[in-house]
Amino acid sequence: MLPRTGRSTAAAPAPHKTTFSDRDREVIRKHARSSRIEQRTTGSATSTCVRVGERLPDSVEILSFPDDVYRESPSLRDYRYIERDNRTHVVEPRQRAIIEEIE
Repeated sequence: MLPRTGRSTAAAPAPHKTTFSDRDREVIRKHARSSRIEQRTTGSATSTCVRVGERLPDSVEILSFPDDVYRESPSLRDYRYIERDNRTHVVEPRQRAIIEEIE
């Protein structure tokens, strides 16, 4: 049954709560340090404010981690990332939700 407004009031499902190990975070940081140098010369100038728990707009490109990251931390295989403001944001790609920020 719909309320009088005729609009559904169902909330979107909450993003899956994930806890990464310290080792996973260190592997991500190591990758981020090396990729930031490259992005300074080749990266996009798109500026989108992002926060943990929010869904990314379709216009934001979500990147896969390099194979060496997945080899070092196989638990990261289901996740992708974006870089914004010298921070790495881990993304759950199916919902495009930011699940953790790694400095």
